[in-house]
Amino acid sequence: MRSVLAVLILACTIQANNHYQNRKSKTPWWRHKPPCIPVTKRIIETDKAPIFNLPFSQAVLAGNTLYLSGQLGIDPVTLKLVPGGIIPETEQIFKNVGAVLEAAGGSMKDVVKVTAFLTDLTEYSSFNAVYMKFFPRKFPARSSCQVVAISQGAQLEIDVIAVIDKC
Repeated sequence: MRSVLAVLILACTIQANNHYQNRKSKTPWWRHKPPCIPVTKRIIETDKAPIFNLPFSQAVLAGNTLYLSGQLGIDPVTLKLVPGGIIPETEQIFKNVGAVLEAAGGSMKDVVKVTAFLTDLTEYSSFNAVYMKFFPRKFPARSSCQVVAISQGAQLEIDVIAVIDKC
């Protein structure tokens, strides 16, 4: 009788201390999943940067992260590539990027990642000189590569990711 009672007590004790058997009330704190908060997605557009009738947005704000589509050195008024090569194209691209960032409530200080696609890497130092005017310090992360061709005969295309803190 004592052995049966001891086994029953032992079984009840093990079951009471088994955190994995009764998950609703005994789940360890490290196993709890954070609540799923839906991220809002908003399309950003401004007429201060080129808008084309193509199947992409100028930018998408998902939560507080802004994803800009690739920008070319296109004048938003004429919708033509600015003449003069890599330097004016780079300047126009960053003006366009700034306009889209402003439309989303941000600025160049919010940029965390830049990807640059150049058709000629010998122009890299010219690109960097203009780049440093727009990002004088606290540079965002950046990737660069050479590509065979860019739409409209451009020498440069840049896409940007920014984190816009509205706190």
